[in-house]
Amino acid sequence: MSRPVAALPASDLGRAVDRSARVSQVLDLGAGSWELTLECPEIATRARPGEFLQVQVDPAPVPLLRRPFSVCRADPAAGTLGIYFGVTGIGTARLAGLTVGDEVRVLGPLGRGYSLPPGPARALCVAGGLGAAPFPFLARALSAAGATVHWLNGAATAGRLYPVERLGAPVDVTVVTQDGSRGVRGVVTDVLPDLLTAADRVYACGPNPMLAAVAALCASAPTPVALEVSLEAPMGCGFGTCLGCALPVGGPEALALCCRQGPVLAAEAVDWPALLALPPAHVA
Repeated sequence: MSRPVAALPASDLGRAVDRSARVSQVLDLGAGSWELTLECPEIATRARPGEFLQVQVDPAPVPLLRRPFSVCRADPAAGTLGIYFGVTGIGTARLAGLTVGDEVRVLGPLGRGYSLPPGPARALCVAGGLGAAPFPFLARALSAAGATVHWLNGAATAGRLYPVERLGAPVDVTVVTQDGSRGVRGVVTDVLPDLLTAADRVYACGPNPMLAAVAALCASAPTPVALEVSLEAPMGCGFGTCLGCALPVGGPEALALCCRQGPVLAAEAVDWPALLALPPAHVA
């Protein structure tokens, strides 16, 4: 796979603001997954699909660091943002325990998001589990840009699938579960080759091993398809100071900060063997 030689561009931190956000809706989606709606007009107006937020879940010293979350949805007219997450540690457990009227501190929008096609296109969105997080926002933006959208929605079991009805955009849907409890039994890469023939652009988000497999299939397709991936990395600050989210890429820099050059990168920019050798990243 060819590697880029140019340095990867970084996000514009001048667009980010640090604001208090009021919780206006708390949805328990089951199987330990939740969606929160936050009132934060300034960030809702600025956010783009694929960008993320750093959320301070509690003003107390523990947990100390903010937690990164993809912007699941943004409604500038209503002044609201949505985040979708699973409970995996103390920070996300605190978020799941919030009620309407509670407030959190939000920094964003951060990072570089997905690129939209300049005109009509056939877009394929590939989600693995909680990797569905950026796709309600992206699907709406793609639809508004005149693209047709096919959503490949995968998870371990039916209870962990993001609800199709909450996507909020006209899409064709293929569902895959590892245990066969809904849709096709298997993983998203089992059915991806058949869907690539009808796609001009592919957008993916999920565990890094899944993204590596998706990248290999897109690169080896009879007609290679452009792929953008939203990568996972431990993000302490979200704006390039802590350096904890450095990921291996091709080209002269060798490493890129997931919070500044990503989290969305063109698949060919990633050094996949080196990335898969790193420990997994989890939101705590």
